[in-house]
Amino acid sequence: MIRSYPAGLLLFGMMLAGIMLAGVTMPAQTALAEGIRTACPDIGSVSTALNTLPDRQDRQLQPLKADVFNDPTGQVEAGVIAQQPFLSGPCNGVFNAPLPNQAVWLRFQVANNTAGNRQWVVGFLEFIFDDVELFAKHGSDIVSLSRVGRTIPVTEKANRAVKPGLSLSVGPGETNLYYLRVSGTFAPAMTAVLMSPDMFLGWSTLSLTLTAVFLGYVTTIALLSIALFRHVDARFYKYYALYMLCFFSFSFIYDGWLSKFLSLTQPVATLMPIAELIAGLGVFANIQYCRVLLEIDDETAAWRRLFTLLSGIAVIATCLAAIDPWRLSLPLHLAFFASPLVLLVVALKKVADGLPQAWPVSGSLLALTGGLFIAVYGFVFPIDIAKAESVYEVLLASPLKWGYYLAILGETTFMMIAISTMLKTIQAHKTAAMTEIRDLQRNVSTVAEQNARISKTASERIERLEATLAMDPRKDLLAPVEQRFLNQATDCVLQNIADEGFGARQLAAHLRTSEKTLGRRLKQLQNLSPAAFIRSIRLNRSRELILLRQRNSVAEVAHATGFTSVSHFAKLYRQQFNETPSQSFKLLKPDSKFSASSQ
Repeated sequence: MIRSYPAGLLLFGMMLAGIMLAGVTMPAQTALAEGIRTACPDIGSVSTALNTLPDRQDRQLQPLKADVFNDPTGQVEAGVIAQQPFLSGPCNGVFNAPLPNQAVWLRFQVANNTAGNRQWVVGFLEFIFDDVELFAKHGSDIVSLSRVGRTIPVTEKANRAVKPGLSLSVGPGETNLYYLRVSGTFAPAMTAVLMSPDMFLGWSTLSLTLTAVFLGYVTTIALLSIALFRHVDARFYKYYALYMLCFFSFSFIYDGWLSKFLSLTQPVATLMPIAELIAGLGVFANIQYCRVLLEIDDETAAWRRLFTLLSGIAVIATCLAAIDPWRLSLPLHLAFFASPLVLLVVALKKVADGLPQAWPVSGSLLALTGGLFIAVYGFVFPIDIAKAESVYEVLLASPLKWGYYLAILGETTFMMIAISTMLKTIQAHKTAAMTEIRDLQRNVSTVAEQNARISKTASERIERLEATLAMDPRKDLLAPVEQRFLNQATDCVLQNIADEGFGARQLAAHLRTSEKTLGRRLKQLQNLSPAAFIRSIRLNRSRELILLRQRNSVAEVAHATGFTSVSHFAKLYRQQFNETPSQSFKLLKPDSKFSASSQ
């Protein structure tokens, strides 16, 4: 049972991708196998497949009809190839490709029924071939005519065209027998054709131009992502630059630029694990920058776990494909589809949530998924090119190539829109933040003014409190014993200050002395009677309560300091401090405007 929506998304994407791949791969393999077993109906009793060079100008290309011998060891030499058991091949020129360390031999005849010498080219629609060697039968010998391929040194190649092609020449009225040995392929099938030299040159040149333009485009987008999009999120532009770099590197390897321009002769068994590793790294980078664009880190833990799971699947599938691209690449191909599908569903969910950049992200993932589906479909289902009459029709008959280009061009176009949308959103947030900062600065200025007023009022209170404390009888300098007695008497009065009945007799009792002795000592120390001493402490305490704003009215102060009559308290307070308690309250009260702003 699926307990979380993100887990359901992942399972749905994996199932849908698995159904698509299974529906594509299994029928394709069956069709190819059936094509190998079924001979061309027009061969008749001819023991070797026969190709007739057309004499019409509009027929510049035709599928190569040939017999097939699969060499599982890759060690069969040309000298004994004539004795090997060839089987009739298909009419559409699509043959099963050999696995690493294996080889496929094609045996075919080419007839020239015209009156002039004819020169054509044997070529392949696919890119990756380690070694393609053309042999011709002269008498009883099998002679090598030319070689092309990625492991062939430049000085030994028949030509430096980006597409593998080998020229053959047939004289007027002649029928020649040829053998073609192919090894080191990557696609599951290889499409062999016979084409005119002009078409081959135009086809190869156009393919080279398109590849160069594509690589230039990918490089430009990668540089732009580094230069401009770093303002969005540091992780985003790093992951997106890595994503575009993976596309560039994969195309650079897959399209044969290492061999053509760097003269590297590494076999496909070495290059394809690297290419698959780069492709898998691109899947991982795609997941990560979509995670940033769709703001998944702000979502719940379930969504974050979904992206962690997708990343883990991509890593595992990449490792398997790098170990054996021919037998263990299915998980990575599955990830190519499952990952964008799951990301697409997440993006659509973000569209529903109102995320601005979710719409273009959805468009980019849809373009990526559609283009990759076309490319993979063309990878396992080669299109019949028998009716192609121009270079452009040949290119259109190669969905592996233009499907891949469509995926990248569509994805990057929508992604630019997504990034622009995100930049606008960030700019809007920055503008709102600056406005908020200016408002806060104004508020800070207002608070600073309020604090200055509060500080001034507090200073006035402290000055008045200090003046009051200066008149406190406790502050006189006395001998230690006398000061201790006076402190005890003062503390005793303060502890009972709210008791209206606390007088000289109660004070003497607390100090464990007689009233006469208390009166004598207070007269000697403060020149006050016990009643006057108690009254002085009560009045000073009331002054503190007013200055410290610990009471709200004169009556509260009077009752808190043990006076039964408010009017009597006010009279004594005025005699002591030359102002009434009400005047003390008014003097310390802040102005109405300041009071209102403080609240």
